[in-house]
Amino acid sequence: MNKITFKMPRKILVIAIALSSAIARGQQDPGFSQYMYNTISVNSAYAGTKDAINIILLSRHQWVGFEGAPQTQTATIHGPTFIKYVGLGLSYVHDKIGPLNINTIYIDYSFKFKIHEGGKISLGLKTGLDMRKNDLSHLTPLNESDPTYSKDIISKVSPNIGVGIYYYTDRYYLGFSVPKIRNTYLDEEHNAQLEQGRLERHYFIIGGYVWTLNREWKIKPSFLVKHVKGAPLSVDLNFSAMYRERIIAGISHRFGDSFGALVQVRAFDYLWFGYAYDFTVTNLRKYNYGTHEILLLLDLYPPKDEVVKSPRFF
Repeated sequence: MNKITFKMPRKILVIAIALSSAIARGQQDPGFSQYMYNTISVNSAYAGTKDAINIILLSRHQWVGFEGAPQTQTATIHGPTFIKYVGLGLSYVHDKIGPLNINTIYIDYSFKFKIHEGGKISLGLKTGLDMRKNDLSHLTPLNESDPTYSKDIISKVSPNIGVGIYYYTDRYYLGFSVPKIRNTYLDEEHNAQLEQGRLERHYFIIGGYVWTLNREWKIKPSFLVKHVKGAPLSVDLNFSAMYRERIIAGISHRFGDSFGALVQVRAFDYLWFGYAYDFTVTNLRKYNYGTHEILLLLDLYPPKDEVVKSPRFF
């Protein structure tokens, strides 16, 4: 495969090549700092487990100031159905990385079972479409005759399917998922033979706990582990404190990559606003101003449940 270059200064070019290689061969699904409130994005079994209609809007801007850096917007809705043990959800994700635009739309199904007093297990199925568009006009090939770059835009729509399992109580949770089982290529004709441009299967483990200290304070540790072929194991840890069930503040660490902080405010009984900031500890820190993520979370309970005595905070 011929080398390609982004149209940017030489100093940034070296980093961009390394970055594009990592994206092509490593972790490709978007990551989130506030993953503990956006579980549906990685685990379909989470759909309907809050016994409320849950709406999440999220916008993430990674490595602000770095040309071609990832930007992600998500919109999800999920909740219980008229069938007691069935949950249903719908999610849309727009992910932009340099010349590559990925739009996904998925339907999530879950089937919940009570396995002991206070504990339930949910099995999930995710089905949908990946719509990818690579705008090659943003790239300059060294070999103009390379057939890979004979078109300005390469587009592809691929169906996919995912599975998940999620165990939860009122105080803790643990889940495992594979959101996209099929490995697909952006350009089947040129990439399949070289095993380049392939979207690899991702594996996620997520967990957390809510520890009540007293009537005013709760402690909320959580973690997310992600594995994908061709990339190091990704481990996120978060430690948050909640005050009077209205304000959450916490610190995060992604091993070998970044540190961060988040804050969330419960404006109304049903509405949360969240903000997270991360800064990388890699060499990329010299060329960006950090990562910003904004979250809006809305929980709509049925009229009879407007006053929730024991709400879940995950």
